[in-house]
Amino acid sequence: MNGDEITLFESAEEAWFWFMQANTARQSGARIQSNLGLYKRPCEPSDILKILERLRRHRQLDMNHFRVMRHYGDRMMAPDKYRANEMFAARIWGEAMDVLSEVLIAKDIVMPSLSVEIIQFQTKREAMQSW
Repeated sequence: MNGDEITLFESAEEAWFWFMQANTARQSGARIQSNLGLYKRPCEPSDILKILERLRRHRQLDMNHFRVMRHYGDRMMAPDKYRANEMFAARIWGEAMDVLSEVLIAKDIVMPSLSVEIIQFQTKREAMQSW
């Protein structure tokens, strides 16, 4: 991989967890500088924050969505729809990720899902051919 290549997020969840890690680091005193990580990303954490603010202003996401996203973002895992006490949170999480995904794909921050499936298929095929 060339160092100048931008690595899109594979999903809204991945972008959200990246955003939460960046926020946690910044709150701990870290200075966030662009493109110093392992992957060159298509946005800054502040870009995600602006998108979230716009989604809230346009009432596409509400405080229930943000509470669930924050709680599970801090845990770095999505709620489990099969656990009784997380079923409601999983539904809210899914709604939020659907809305966020649509915007992040449109802004070329997240790969369209078909692209992710093709890449995973190619990776599996290459792995099988190396046997």
